[in-house]
Amino acid sequence: MTTKEEINNSLKAKLHEPFGPMLMEFSIPNIYVNFLNRYGDKISKSENKSKKLDWSNNLIGNVKQEHKIEDSIWNEKPDKDTPNFLYWVGNCVNIYVKTYLSKYGDEVDKELIRTKQMKKIELLTSWLVNQIAGDFNPPHMHAGMVSAAGWLKVPESIEKNEEREEAGYIEWLFADPHPFVNPKFSFKPQAGKIMLFPSWLQHQVYPFRGKGTRRSISFNVNFKY
Repeated sequence: MTTKEEINNSLKAKLHEPFGPMLMEFSIPNIYVNFLNRYGDKISKSENKSKKLDWSNNLIGNVKQEHKIEDSIWNEKPDKDTPNFLYWVGNCVNIYVKTYLSKYGDEVDKELIRTKQMKKIELLTSWLVNQIAGDFNPPHMHAGMVSAAGWLKVPESIEKNEEREEAGYIEWLFADPHPFVNPKFSFKPQAGKIMLFPSWLQHQVYPFRGKGTRRSISFNVNFKY
């Protein structure tokens, strides 16, 4: 059981600005990680459900399984007292947008976030990816205004740094390589971590060699004040 107040109090953002575009890291409460993993396991174990929710034709990745998340899951509570996952995501998006506008917006933007609350977020698409050894995602971007990549399961070989270099990592790409400029930002996936970023920002996922499944969640949203 986790109340709205506890959810709000636990929201802590870590800002990453390696090359201009703003990325923001959050920790997903365990109650949502467990809820989403139960859902992902249920899909993977059912041949019919796996085929029904197969999202691979809409994505660029070369991976074992890519499943669309049903809309009902976003509105389902993990238990009777815990708000749905969409509520938590909405708070994260609100922090991300307000942080950006307060740092880089003009006076109109700053007045907006002082006087108004975000009216709504529009969930465009969402999916789960089950990546096994050898699977990868080439450079790509997303639709919408804000996107996210989060992790629900991570193989032990990645957790314990037994892979070669950055195998299994996600990497964001910005601008062309130039002397004295690093256009890449790599991030080691950790179960329960999620990163928000501009939807247009290119990124890729490296393959790994170890046993187990690297399960991630992604989604794209628009927002309105």
